[in-house]
Amino acid sequence: MAFAGGYESRAAERPVGLSHVMGILSFMFLAMAAGAFLVPPSMSWPAFFVEIALLFILPGMARRDRAQGRTASSGTAGALALVFAAAAGGFLAPVVQGLDQTGAGGSLLAEAAVISFTVFALFGLYGLTTRRNLGTLSRFLMIALLVLLGILVLSFFFSRFFSPFGLLIGIGGAALFAIMTALDFQRAKYAGADDAVMVAVSIFLDFVNLFVFILDILMIFGGGRGRR
Repeated sequence: MAFAGGYESRAAERPVGLSHVMGILSFMFLAMAAGAFLVPPSMSWPAFFVEIALLFILPGMARRDRAQGRTASSGTAGALALVFAAAAGGFLAPVVQGLDQTGAGGSLLAEAAVISFTVFALFGLYGLTTRRNLGTLSRFLMIALLVLLGILVLSFFFSRFFSPFGLLIGIGGAALFAIMTALDFQRAKYAGADDAVMVAVSIFLDFVNLFVFILDILMIFGGGRGRR
């Protein structure tokens, strides 16, 4: 996770990074929605492995596009980012399609989407407008993310012990990715056009995880438990 200040010199050379990021991000959201509603639930785990593989492939493709002078819209990395977003939606397909089959579930899904986009927009706006260098939070956020991942892994194997803390885990996860949204939007503000794809992927992952944790919280209050 890079500091926001690290993008200043490149932004001076190619100052259209933010517009590129937002353009890519909008198409990634559409691809995610398509994956969530159109990918068969039985394909969720293959979609997950595609998503993980692309996390390692995308940085290399972005570097190759930069070396060849390609823009985010014409480069391989931009196209793969859409595949990545569709795969992320495909992994969520069992939960999304399962909820969408009932009236109550559909309302819950819509509520989670509205809350997630509201929180995402507010923290994104803060990241774009604040004069504070949010990059100073990077080390703390990385530690918090590792702790959260550790808790989620342990909860998978020891669900009986961690289940009473589900609400706290959900709130903590949502808060963490809301703050990371602000940080990554500040990175987008200072990013050069060549960084647009990877910054857009980072912001996209912030939203996906924010949505998952907020949906999890709402399902806990609704008497169920949903986890990505």
